[in-house]
Parts: sequence; structure tokens; C-alpha cells
Amino acid sequence: MRCPVCEGTDLIKRGWKSGHQRYVCRACGRYCTDSQPKFSAQTKAMAIEMYMNSMGIRAIGRVLGASPAAVLKWIAKEHAVLQDKLAHAAPLDTGAAGVIEMDEIYTYIQKNGSER
Repeated sequence: MRCPVCEGTDLIKRGWKSGHQRYVCRACGRYCTDSQPKFSAQTKAMAIEMYMNSMGIRAIGRVLGASPAAVLKWIAKEHAVLQDKLAHAAPLDTGAAGVIEMDEIYTYIQKNGSER
């Protein structure tokens, strides 16, 4: 077994937690258990795909049997990974833009007649 934080192999048994053996890492001092994750990577990828196809977070949780908070955490983690990839990616050189079209948007704000 390896430490999930530092990947160290020097673990010491430190009791039980929820029916699973609990370990402490000598290298980083973090605790971990030998339990498997409740949801696989395929399930989490399916949740991201559903979210990208405009399915609601509560509906995704209902279909996959996960809580909406867990689904939201998976989405936030995937968003952070994508933002990190975009930050470290080399900018694409598309050359000079030939034609740029822009539409004008006007917004009218009508003053409410009742003064307070």
C-alpha cells in the first residue's frame, strides 16, 4: 500500500476507522485507510460528461447514486485541472485576424416612477 499524498511506502498501522485499517505515513505524517473509493474514475467521467451535456447536478446525483455535493466536487476538481492545463499550454498562433464582426448591444434602463 502507498500513501495517497506523497506515494511513500513506509506506513504504520494506527487502528481502525469505519471497519477499515487506518495507516499513518512516516514520510508526511498523513493518515489514510485501505478502503477503495466509492465511485470509480469512469463514474466520475460520466458525471462530467452529463454536466457538459446540460444535465443538472441533482439529476446527475440521482442517476449515479451520488450526493449533489459529491458531483459538484468532481466538477470543480475537473475544472481546476482544465484551468491548470490551459494556463500551462502554449498560446496558439493563428496569425492576423482577417475580418472581425461585432454586434452592438443597447440596453435601456427605464427609471422607476416611484421615488423612495
